[in-house]
Amino acid sequence: MSSPHRISLMRDGDALSEVCRRLGPAIYRRCLKILRNPDEAADACQKVYMQLVRHRSRLPPEPEQLRWVYVVATRVCFAQLRDDAWETASGAELNHDAPAPTDSFAEVADRQMALKALSCATEHERMVAWLVLVDGHSQEEAAELLSLSRKTVGKRIQLFLANARRGVFE
Repeated sequence: MSSPHRISLMRDGDALSEVCRRLGPAIYRRCLKILRNPDEAADACQKVYMQLVRHRSRLPPEPEQLRWVYVVATRVCFAQLRDDAWETASGAELNHDAPAPTDSFAEVADRQMALKALSCATEHERMVAWLVLVDGHSQEEAAELLSLSRKTVGKRIQLFLANARRGVFE
């Protein structure tokens, strides 16, 4: 390997380390919010970091990095939830189904229905539903985060909600 190429790789590594150091806490919070388990969130962060290394040439400029990493972390966490669902015999065993002590029965039932609907939806529906219904982003914000049109986001939300109401996800 030539010396200039090696120096270039070292600079890339330094820049990537800086991105991980700067965005690491936000990545962890995002993973923890979705997975609700500190150990699983830490594992998901490592997977996000691996994605950053693998796709470092596609890393956007600094003002857009948080948005890009946010979407990567969301996808990694959903993949982990999907994989865990395959490994878990029943949904009752999932860690995040346990109600908080102050929850009413209706809130617990709503949360469990939403979690079941999210876990059974397609990845595209799940991403849009999570961003809009759980994180509280507007359809315009979700469209920008996912590089979709606002109209597509609206259609996916409508489809997700219609399927959830009809019990398609049961």
